[in-house]
This record gives sequence, structure tokens and C-alpha cells, in this order.
Amino acid sequence: MAVASCASIQRSRDAGSVRTVAGLINDRDAEALIAMSEVPFLLDQEIVALERDVASFWRTALAAGFRVQEPQLERGVRITADTYREFYDSMEVRAFFNRYLKRNSRLLELRTGGGERILLLVTHSWFSRRIHGFKGPF
Repeated sequence: MAVASCASIQRSRDAGSVRTVAGLINDRDAEALIAMSEVPFLLDQEIVALERDVASFWRTALAAGFRVQEPQLERGVRITADTYREFYDSMEVRAFFNRYLKRNSRLLELRTGGGERILLLVTHSWFSRRIHGFKGPF
């Protein structure tokens, strides 16, 4: 019973992260997304090292009309030694995962109403969510 409870709590937290991030995207709240984003930030396979470039990504994507229609959590998994391959199989991306992601960081995969996939790297704390990476839609 306790194991099932822990799994359902984690799934609920993961789904909450998906709702929060997708909601901010759909509400065009670039400033909140910028505030939640860590630097360096993994964008697809690129490591974005400057805060102003992360800010530019969110502002530009939202200004261009990017939205996440009908987001649904597909899966949420704890970061492992091989999770980096889901973003890109390179030494740089592996080093990013090893150096900047905490033990409790999660890879969240969501599906949109149009069938596209988006990957998020997030870390939950008691009072906040931090975004470490974004890939998609693909």
C-alpha cells in the first residue's frame, strides 16, 4: 500500500509540473517561465549558458505563438545514468546531466492533443519547481 501511495504521489507531482509549465506557456507568461528556469539550461541538444539567452528562448517561442494543446503526462522518471540519451547522445549532454541535475530531478514526457511529444527536465522541492531542460515538440 505504501509503495502504491508513493508512486501515485510522484505521478501527481509530475502531472502538476506538466500542468504548471504548459499553463504558463499557454498563458504566454514568459517571465514566470524564465524565473523557473535554471542556467545552464538544456534546450533540445544545446546547453544554453546565459540567463539572457534562456529568457530570449521563452520570450521568442511564446511571441511566435508556441502553445501546448491538451497536455497529458505520458511518463515521469527519475534521472539515471542513461537518461541523457533521451535528449541527445553526446558527451556534452551527458556531462550536463551529471553536473547540473540533482539526484531527485525528473524527466517528464508529455503528449499534446496533436500527438506531439515534449520532454521536460524538472526538479521539485517543497515549495517550487525548477526547469532544467526542454525538448520538443517532436
